[in-house]
This record gives sequence, structure tokens and C-alpha cells, in this order.
Amino acid sequence: MNFTENTPQTDRKVKSYLWMILLFDCVVLGLTIRRAVLLGKSPMRYFGETGIISWFSCLQLLILSGLAWKIYRIRKLAPVETKQKHKPQTLWKLISIGFFFLAVDEIAQIHETTDVLIQWLFNVPDGHNILRFDGVIVAGYSAVGAYILYSFADEFKRYKPTFYLFFLGFAFKATMVLIDLGTDDDSIFSFWLADPKRHQLVYDWIQTVEESFKILAEGAFIAAFIACLQIAKRITRKQITP
Repeated sequence: MNFTENTPQTDRKVKSYLWMILLFDCVVLGLTIRRAVLLGKSPMRYFGETGIISWFSCLQLLILSGLAWKIYRIRKLAPVETKQKHKPQTLWKLISIGFFFLAVDEIAQIHETTDVLIQWLFNVPDGHNILRFDGVIVAGYSAVGAYILYSFADEFKRYKPTFYLFFLGFAFKATMVLIDLGTDDDSIFSFWLADPKRHQLVYDWIQTVEESFKILAEGAFIAAFIACLQIAKRITRKQITP
């Protein structure tokens, strides 16, 4: 039985969710950046630790965690097929825990302090290049998430109609990581921007773009999870109905 069928009406709803969420994210980003610029501040003014955008990102991550937990509770009702290696609900439980951790990390900046731990453990001197690559840690988070999806392929493939939403989210996330890795050293622009103020302003704008891609990635994942929730309800209903 094909549990991944998606009606045209459901597909239209999912696409409308996607555009509404991304539009809302863009409005929030635009308003905060505009306010910072009008106040004569850096565009990163509200993107820093415990800034408005950080709290907004934390909220989106908590929404993702909550949606995944709701899918977990629904899939827990489904009978376990003997050919499956893992219980279907385990995937969503792990995803829920993962996004909850990311929400805490967004405010507590756990990954930002990892370089301090590396420096202490391996006695790395101040200013060493290895301490600048926080983006590698963020990329590691994404790699772990991709591995979990791969490990639970039997369950995840049931949500094939949502794959383009996950692809969009990972594309936004990959763009963010690439920008972070390419500009982790703020002296990269010093060779063609002699004025320190202009140099800092350009660097702040690039960081703003980087953080914006993170917010958009979260928005795409929220749309994907809403669609997964609808599919999970349909799958489980068919599996438990005699």
C-alpha cells in the first residue's frame, strides 16, 4: 500500500504554508534590519547573542521540536513492521530532541564555546585558525541530522512529497555554512577595504545575510514538518484501521 500519496489539495496547502512562513520570516528580518539601519547601528544589531533574531530563531526551533514530538506521538500508535530495523516513531523522537538542543544552543551559544574547550584540552595558542571555524561545528550538526534521516530511511521515505521542502531547508543551511566558513576570519576583506569602518560594515552585512539564511532554513523545515504531520496522521490512520 502506498502511504505517500499526496492529494493536489494537500500539496497546495503545503506550498501556501511554505510561502506564508518564508514571507513572515522575511518580514521579521526586514523590520529588524531596517530598524538597526535607521538607528545608525550595525545591521547585526539584533542578530547577536540574546538579540531579537536569536530569540526568534529559538522560537522556530522549539516549534520544530514540538511538531516532531507530535509526529512521534502519532507514529507511536502505528504497529511495528517486522522488516523494519527501527521503530518508526524513534526517528521523530530523535529529531525532536535534536531541535530542542539547537533551541537551547541558540541562546546559550554552546557551539560558540566549543573553541574555548578545544583550546583548553589541546593547549592551542590564541588566534590559531582552528579556533575560528565555528561553522564546522554547525555543519557537523547538519551532518548528524542527515545521518539520522539516512538511518531511518524506511520511515522517512514515507514522506516523499515533502522532500523538496527538506531540500530547500538544507540548501539554505548549506549556504549559511559556506558563508560562515568563507568569512570566519574578518580580516578577509582588509586587502581591498583599507577603511576599518567600511571593512566592519561590509563584514556585518555578510554576517547578516548568513544569519538570515539560517532563519529561512528553519522556516522551510517548519513547512516540511507541518506537511509530515499531515502525512503521519494519514499513514497511522491507515495502519491501525482494520
